[in-house]
Amino acid sequence: MQTVFWMDAFLYLMLYAAIWYGLARYRSPKVVLWSVSGIASAVGLCVLGSRGWISYSLIVVLGQFLMAAGNWGRQIALRSLDGPPSRRWMVWSGFANVAYLSLSYGLHFSGAPESTIVLLFYAYYSVNCADYCWSGRRVGQTHDAIGANAVYWAGWVLVSTLGLKTLALLTGWGATDLYEVTWDNFVVFIGQFVALIMLNVGFMQIYIEKHHRAKIEVEKKLASEQERAVMAQQHSQTLGVLLLERDEIIRQLTLSNKSAGMGALVASFAHELNQPLTAILLHAELLQSKLARVPNEPPVSDLPMMRSVADCIVSDTQRSASIIRKLRNLFRLSKGEKVDMRVDQLVREVADLLQPQMQASGILMNTDLSSELRFHGDATQLQQVVLNLLSNAMDALIEKRPRYPQLKVWGYEQKGFLELHVDDNGKGIPVELQDEVFSLFKTSKSQGMGVGLWLSRSIVESHGGQLSFKSEPGRGTVFTMRLPCSPVPLAS
Repeated sequence: MQTVFWMDAFLYLMLYAAIWYGLARYRSPKVVLWSVSGIASAVGLCVLGSRGWISYSLIVVLGQFLMAAGNWGRQIALRSLDGPPSRRWMVWSGFANVAYLSLSYGLHFSGAPESTIVLLFYAYYSVNCADYCWSGRRVGQTHDAIGANAVYWAGWVLVSTLGLKTLALLTGWGATDLYEVTWDNFVVFIGQFVALIMLNVGFMQIYIEKHHRAKIEVEKKLASEQERAVMAQQHSQTLGVLLLERDEIIRQLTLSNKSAGMGALVASFAHELNQPLTAILLHAELLQSKLARVPNEPPVSDLPMMRSVADCIVSDTQRSASIIRKLRNLFRLSKGEKVDMRVDQLVREVADLLQPQMQASGILMNTDLSSELRFHGDATQLQQVVLNLLSNAMDALIEKRPRYPQLKVWGYEQKGFLELHVDDNGKGIPVELQDEVFSLFKTSKSQGMGVGLWLSRSIVESHGGQLSFKSEPGRGTVFTMRLPCSPVPLAS
């Protein structure tokens, strides 16, 4: 019978070592716990089968401790397949094991007969192994049914064979000696053999199926992440196209808005160009008349006068060219190129174009802009913003007609940002209309498009800035354009 103990221990070692080796690639604490617990039970069987080689007290103490520890470890590993065991179960199962070992050791050292200790052994484990049945049923609700059923029925095999042995001892039909060759000991060892195989097969099946499920979930998540990445890339490309279209719309609206607002400026531009062109014509006719009277070279006395006439022609021609250049710069189609520019130059060029209309309306414009103020951006688009702000301020002054119409433009640098203010003492913006100032196609002008201020804010925001206003009805409005300052100094 001792040989059977050793054979059973050898079977334990083979099975649990095989599981440890076979599942080593998963590097799981559950596999380690299951394998180490089985090996502990195998060593316990070796101790129980060593009568005659070691003392009986050592067999009782060490053998029962190893068997209890191994059995408890396997139960913890099974319960851990669905997450950590509950704290309540850990406390009660640990207490039961400690109470059983304490009672068994107490009976042994108090001189109780071996039959009593053997009866306690089989009675305790016939109840304790019912936990395998519960674990198998619980695991079967979420995992592979084959593995869960193997664990479930292995628990019933242990409970039934150990329970049968306990009944045999209670009725006097069973052998009280662990090493006696009897039918009840044979049933116990057969039950141990069958249950051991079923438990290990069930544990492996459950664990591998659990790992396979986890792998499938990871693959699904990875596929989902890849799909989201592809969609994000598509959305990014779509957004890029939309942003390009938005920039193109802003450029087109910039030109359209300039053209739409030209009605009030055409007369002034015509007047400004007519003056130098008329002067050029008169001076040219004067030269022609002088040259017609002198067949060869003019008299020396006429040279100063002719030089003066030539100088006037050059000056008037340069003045006409300057007006045409400013008009061309203002109405050219933006290509989206950003350059460094001085604020005072940009405001001056736009103001020069509006100056005839200001003079005709009696509007006095004051500027306070340092030549050091600069920013980086699309010159054509930012000219459009300044033109819109100045034109709106002029319209407000013309409509209110104050006694001293004034338009002030000033700016300064603050914390890496440039602030440009356009202030007028016109009629102001009614309170009920202030929320719609930057709305598209919203305007209070009979000839307006409702695009200017919306477009201006879009341009300023595309340059990383902000466009805001403060207005007091009847007293005037201040528009503030806030832009990041240019990071590099301008060449002189």
